[in-house]
Amino acid sequence: MFIKFDKPKTDSKGKLASSGSSSAFVNYLGKEDSLHIEQGEQPEHWFSNGRDECHPAEVRAAIDSDHQGIGRDEGKFATGSINPTEQEWKALGNTEAQRLENFKSWIQKDFNQEFAGNFKKLDKAGKEVTIGPENVKMYYKVEHDRYHNGRDQEVKMGLKWQGEPKEGFNVHCHFIVGRKTADGRNRISPTTNNRKEFDRDRLTLRTEQSFDQKTSYERPLKESYQYMNTMKNGTGLQKSEMLQKAVTEELHPGVLLKSKDLDKLISPEKILEKVKLIPPKLSRGLSI
Repeated sequence: MFIKFDKPKTDSKGKLASSGSSSAFVNYLGKEDSLHIEQGEQPEHWFSNGRDECHPAEVRAAIDSDHQGIGRDEGKFATGSINPTEQEWKALGNTEAQRLENFKSWIQKDFNQEFAGNFKKLDKAGKEVTIGPENVKMYYKVEHDRYHNGRDQEVKMGLKWQGEPKEGFNVHCHFIVGRKTADGRNRISPTTNNRKEFDRDRLTLRTEQSFDQKTSYERPLKESYQYMNTMKNGTGLQKSEMLQKAVTEELHPGVLLKSKDLDKLISPEKILEKVKLIPPKLSRGLSI
């Protein structure tokens, strides 16, 4: 499960696109609606933690209201997406309809709870403020496709058209969240660099755990946040140990082994084989 936060776009003068109305973003996410209607299908609706269907005008009004205390050139909202893997998607049900329904339900009940609970704010007295999901102005919309853009190499080479749907599994869910809580008492920002106020790594980990518990998904180590974070940010020794665990899991699925037993099961040749498959940035400094 990959949680992505969009980098705010700027205009030619360096002004944040999110410093104004959310209309452009909300309108942009209506791009699949006409296609669904043409094909005789029901278009995806916006939804929130408490409602299954929200009109785009309602989303705009909620996000664009109450900017008191936020600077004119500051972002008024944040956007991002929830991106399951194809394996995670299949764990949500036996049919596409079941998976879609369960995906939305998990977002409403579990992801929304984790997202709101990840905010850590203090009042003037230094006491922690509890921010519940009902106090976060957050809306979601599922999309079933991704599209090629002018930056894609395939488009530049003339192999694909800009706007052409990409192949493969591409289901994801966009979200937009306002910078003020619904009660107007607190400014919140999931894109802050202050990890004490909002820790995006912690959100990813908690989201992964929540999903696995909800769906009984048996997550391979290589798909876990723990593995990916270690291979990206860990020391050479930590990467080596994590890689050994991953290889052990592949060779002996379902068997929990102690670290002292790993050397008996994994030869240095196999470890080196795995290291060659790691992107250069991740494998740099990896010691075996």
